[in-house]
Amino acid sequence: MYKNFLVIILIPFFLYGCGYSPIYSQNTDKKINLELINFEGDREINNAIKNNFQRYMGRGDGAKILINTKTTYTKSAKTKNLAGDTKSHNVSSTVVFEVFFEGEEKIFSFSENTTINDIENKLDENTYEKNIKRNFAVLFSDNLILQLIKLK
Repeated sequence: MYKNFLVIILIPFFLYGCGYSPIYSQNTDKKINLELINFEGDREINNAIKNNFQRYMGRGDGAKILINTKTTYTKSAKTKNLAGDTKSHNVSSTVVFEVFFEGEEKIFSFSENTTINDIENKLDENTYEKNIKRNFAVLFSDNLILQLIKLK
């Protein structure tokens, strides 16, 4: 009992002393001034990306970073049973960000994919698919922000 208590008390002190900090906690303090120009492709992913970029829009005194976004989303059958009914789907999404910063154009492309099993209730399956799209959008926007921080 005493050893467990001692370990629980000492671990936070060692983590604090070594300079540990989560990767994404640093992103919100950066002075990035984004302006979203154009969105093409899947509407749900684009709206989620816009919502994730809201905290970076109109911030900072530096030059604006202009962003064009093109997204694609595909859902294809991965496995079928003997009757021909789909049992699992391969879901993939790709986004291409065209970034204009200080007279330069940089292109960043990110891709994610996953496999989902068929759900009997189509409403639950649609909700699950929307959650996957939102998660993809969060990953894409966080990856772009990390690239923009490196770019500056």
